[in-house]
Amino acid sequence: MASPEGLTSAVERICRTVSGAVAIECAIADLLRASIGFDAWCAITLDPASLLPTGGYHEQGVPFELASRLLEIEVRGGDAMTWPAMIRAGERVATLDRATGGDRELSQRYREVLVPAGMGHELRATFTTPSGIWGALVLLRSADSRDFTAADMRAIEESTAGVATALRREMVLTDIAKADSIDGPGLVMLDDSMSMIDATRAGLMWLSEFDDSTDPLRQLPVALTMIAHRVQASAMPVRTRVRTRTGRWLTLHADRLTDAPQCISVIIEPARPVEIAELIADAYGLTPREREVVRLLSGGCTRQEIARALALSAHTVDDHVKRIFGTLEVRSRAELAAKLFHDQHAPRLAAEVPVGASGWFIR
Repeated sequence: MASPEGLTSAVERICRTVSGAVAIECAIADLLRASIGFDAWCAITLDPASLLPTGGYHEQGVPFELASRLLEIEVRGGDAMTWPAMIRAGERVATLDRATGGDRELSQRYREVLVPAGMGHELRATFTTPSGIWGALVLLRSADSRDFTAADMRAIEESTAGVATALRREMVLTDIAKADSIDGPGLVMLDDSMSMIDATRAGLMWLSEFDDSTDPLRQLPVALTMIAHRVQASAMPVRTRVRTRTGRWLTLHADRLTDAPQCISVIIEPARPVEIAELIADAYGLTPREREVVRLLSGGCTRQEIARALALSAHTVDDHVKRIFGTLEVRSRAELAAKLFHDQHAPRLAAEVPVGASGWFIR
């Protein structure tokens, strides 16, 4: 195993030099595999609002004939070491053995997916910031291999501490440059086995742009089948976001058909600026107070007016502005407005409208 310092430096170098969120995760997985060792793995990028995948790489994971069952188990929840459970527990790295108290048979995922795949040990590493989870790696060792040790877990947790920031910026900020490109929505129809019944040309075009692995049995991106499984499990409409290979955000709206409940419709459309407003603010790690300052700055207020509006001293406002400009890498009010805000963003941010579980502002 490489030294902790060497491993951390190598991960940081990947985050600086590799473009694309999924590509960053894949490069880190290759590095960890050479250093720590495992037999299979997959990489996932996640929407922190809905906790659904926005993309990923699954070719090195469990066989695709087992992947559908894995997705069903993940979406239905209740199994050990799910993403929401790890977030609630504040765990960035966990193993299935520890999560089940040494009795892996308690895990449905272990019994129905890992064992048939010949895998006996699982480690999950999440890439999180205070604003949520942005990606994860799932690392697997075969049944006849040793389990991941505490030293393995510590090395992974310490070396990947800064990965979430890189993913967050890759996933959010590249969309700003793409926001002027406008295309129409597409429609994809699935049956209850997750096979495609029909699709519009625009729907097929958007599917081809997903930054995700394709299920060879259905020829569909994994993220699409994941949202369909969520609809099946909840019997409610689901909205989430996914990424294209060029860094653009798409919004997916999935629901059952009223007259044919066995069928699921998925509308795919480019995300409007307002839909990614909170993601953009999160990407820069702006505090609630800093968002207020940004709103007032972009609205034309002077620093003295901001101080009066927020009941702050002029010195405190100056400190906020300096930090905001440094964080956003801008030098002026005009650059700030151009980089961060579109006309629709400010009202919702000012009103602190939260993003709901659907991945959309709740009002």
